Amino acid sequence: MRYHPLLALFASLAVTLPAAAADWPAGGKADFIKECVASSKSTHGEDAAKDYCECAADKVSDEFSEAEMEELHSKTGITPQMQQRLVSASSSCLSELNQE
Repeated sequence: MRYHPLLALFASLAVTLPAAAADWPAGGKADFIKECVASSKSTHGEDAAKDYCECAADKVSDEFSEAEMEELHSKTGITPQMQQRLVSASSSCLSELNQE
């Protein structure tokens, strides 16, 4: 699948999300997007990667509760079900990668 590496990357970056989904800490969302773009721009171009990463950050914030975000942020890792939800949430943003 063409986007599988990007989705895997996004799932791994999600553990850096803040503990409170509705409340990004100062600079937290920008830092997340910056890391995401840096990791994906070589494959998809910087503009498309930025659009995707902004969309994905918003979708994941909408999808997960505060308690779930704490679990994502924990050092114990995430369950396969949570990983699938991360992929599903960010999948709706894949069209952003086709805008170049």
